[in-house]
Order: sequence, then structure tokens, then C-alpha cells
Amino acid sequence: MDENALSKETSQQAETYPRRWTGVLVCLGLLLFLAGCGAPKLYNIDMRYEPTKTIRPAPNDGRKYSLTVTPFIDERKIADTVLIGRVIERDGAPIPILPKYVKPTDAVAAALRSLLTQAGYAVAPDKPVWDLKEASIQPAWGTLLVGGTIDELDVTCLDNLTMKRYTAKARVTLVFADVQKKRIFYKITSESSSSLDHIVFSEEKLQSQINGVLSDAMEKAVEGPEVGRRITEALRQP
Repeated sequence: MDENALSKETSQQAETYPRRWTGVLVCLGLLLFLAGCGAPKLYNIDMRYEPTKTIRPAPNDGRKYSLTVTPFIDERKIADTVLIGRVIERDGAPIPILPKYVKPTDAVAAALRSLLTQAGYAVAPDKPVWDLKEASIQPAWGTLLVGGTIDELDVTCLDNLTMKRYTAKARVTLVFADVQKKRIFYKITSESSSSLDHIVFSEEKLQSQINGVLSDAMEKAVEGPEVGRRITEALRQP
């Protein structure tokens, strides 16, 4: 092969290689784009009771009786009650926040069970579904029944360039009933809210904020002697 032919072949190969690599890179970019479109972004956080203060022990009378905690009823005015918040990105796009393991109705009930257990109450393992009506109470549900409603539950993060602003709020209503008498004897509504400005965004901070307000609202509802007094009075009545 003469020198001119060799030079021509080398030049053609040099032009072919960049075109091949360009095609490969374009295909990879397209695949990544399609993968991103097919997998919407969301955040999952573990909702649970996290004590915000020293828990006062339950009155002695309250420790004698078994409390059955039912899943809560979600009364939030939102279309999708699985959602517990959103992250608002810099372009205004909202990214949903979901509970990691169970629905909010079960997560709130589990938080109440943990609080009552740590306060010294005997909490039954049963989890019957209750519509908060006296007529639907079943004798097999033990001695005392505790249910309630989720009135507000939300955590939001505004993901700005220099600062992340977290806000959270919770409002719950607890309903106590005497099972054998099929009678509701106490209702209480409690709420809590918080805000945090931080330079870092993380799911852990979302989790800390929502768990903090939920736990605080629950503690406000059951702390002090009032719940124990109401339980004692209800069970003493003929």
C-alpha cells in the first residue's frame, strides 16, 4: 500500500471513531433520561413516636386496665391521604413525601401505643377497626378503647438555593371509650407545630420534624393526671 492510500485510510478511521463514541453517548443519555421519566422522585420517612420530654407515669388506677388502640381515621382535607407532605424544589415542582412502612392512620396509632406503653399503661396487641361510634364497640375489645382522628399531619420543605426551610404540623383527636358499657367518656384534641431553617436538606430532617410534632401532640393529649382521672371515673360508674 502506498503512502497516499495509507494516509487516506488513517484519516477515515479518525473520522469514524468520534462519530461512534458520539452515538454511544447520545444513546446513554437518552436511556438515562427515559429512566428518570419512568421513576418519579419521592421521599420515604419512618413515622414513629420519639419522646420530646420526660414521660410522666400513668396513675396506678390507669395501669390496671388494658387499653386497646385502634387505627386512626384520617380526616385531612386532601385528595391522597397516603401523603404526609412535600418537598418544593427551586423550580416550584413538588416532590411527595410518604410514610416508609405503614399508612398514616396506622403510624399514628402505633405512636400512641408506644407513648401509652412507656407511660405504664397495659396496651393490648389487638388492633380492631373502630368508626368512633358507641354502637359499633364490640365486647371482645377488652376494657378500654382508644381511637381518634388525624385532623392535620404535614411536613414541608422549601428547598431554596442557600437555605432549606422545614415546617411541620400535627393535630389529632383522641377518643376514649368504656368497652363493656359501650360508652365514650372522654375526647381531647391536641396539636403541635415546628419550623427549622438549615443549609442542608435530608430525609432525616423531614423525619425528625414530622415525628417531633406528632409525638408532642400525643404527649400533650395524655400527659398529666386528666386521662387517668377520666379513666378511673368512667370505670367506677355503674
